[in-house]
Amino acid sequence: MRCFAALLVVGFALSGVSGAQAYHRFWATCNEDAPTFMTTMTRDAAQDYANAARYEGYQWGGGCWNYDDADSYPNDPPQVLGTHGEGGDCSGLTFKTWRESTDTWRDGRYYWRALRNVHGPYDAAAFRDGGGAPNHTVAKVTAGVMDAFASGTHIGMIFTRSLYGGDQIVEAKCEACGTNIFYRTYRGDSAYGGVGRWGWTG
Repeated sequence: MRCFAALLVVGFALSGVSGAQAYHRFWATCNEDAPTFMTTMTRDAAQDYANAARYEGYQWGGGCWNYDDADSYPNDPPQVLGTHGEGGDCSGLTFKTWRESTDTWRDGRYYWRALRNVHGPYDAAAFRDGGGAPNHTVAKVTAGVMDAFASGTHIGMIFTRSLYGGDQIVEAKCEACGTNIFYRTYRGDSAYGGVGRWGWTG
């Protein structure tokens, strides 16, 4: 029995080491590269960008992922900055997908690579209110593909619009649920407002 207990302790210790190593390997790939200024920004390209971030995890205040379809640092403490988990949060994913600047007065288009660790200056409430030069409110009934619905605490982008019931929403929802496309009824929820991004070219 003592031998089994000792082996169990060693096993837990080794699994913790391997988890820590995986975390450090992931975080070492995140960078501070400058964005690429773009003259175009299509809704199709935004859909592709957000879709590629699916399964990459969720990090409160985060903005770095690696496109391996797995959360490289799962179960990091929720709503804690600086734990260096993989993925964006809801507003960070929207910021990068919408190609926004870290300067709220700029409305240009800035392509951020997945491994660029950037969240942007907006939280969900700021998006909801149309804060910053690139953002504005839209009527929920007219909100279309890659517009968004935002409340005071959450934002999700419309991946596929539906005229009835809910929509397919791409969002970084929470540590347990990660980033994915979910069926949501935000369009009919009074807590959510419609949000758009100026400057789509197609």
